[in-house]
Amino acid sequence: MRLHHVSMATVACAGLMALSAWAGPLDKTECVAPAKPGGGFDLTCKLAQSALLDGKYTADPMRVSYMPGGIGAVAYNAIVAQRSVENNTIVAFSGGSLLNLAQGKFGRYGENDVRWLAAVGSDFGAVIVADNSPLKSMKDLVTAIKANPGKVVFGAGGSVGSQDWMKAALTPMFNKDTPKHETCVPCVGRASTRHGRLK
Repeated sequence: MRLHHVSMATVACAGLMALSAWAGPLDKTECVAPAKPGGGFDLTCKLAQSALLDGKYTADPMRVSYMPGGIGAVAYNAIVAQRSVENNTIVAFSGGSLLNLAQGKFGRYGENDVRWLAAVGSDFGAVIVADNSPLKSMKDLVTAIKANPGKVVFGAGGSVGSQDWMKAALTPMFNKDTPKHETCVPCVGRASTRHGRLK
């Protein structure tokens, strides 16, 4: 597997939202990762888990649970509607999720229905191809896109218009008309995007 960082990619912060003030000792803590294990949301929860343990705020590791769907929409709605009284529950969130929330794609709940807690990381984006791909460099990728933009398929943690799609669309390899022809395959989280590209 080869990773090529996209230098012009939009930077998104991975953060945490908390649904109510932490009261008393931090016991029975939980971090909800709104995707399958192995992606950025999972990493965000693991970073929070480590920080709480290292700071001796918890005696036991924070429980990490997974609630994939809608780039965070499923977890956001479930937590706000059904679990808002859980004092020690946090949910990993990303810039891509926040973009969808701002666009009203999360349903009836908005950004004011939770308490935003902290930012714990940044997401710079990457271009990943399988080892047997004919694309051996960014120059090869740019050439292929310019020759036939619809033939190069992008996998993204979201659909057209999502943060991952925007990262690709805003890079210098595209001209102003290229994103109209970009083929994007939506995946549930970046872990599945990564695994799908490498098969």
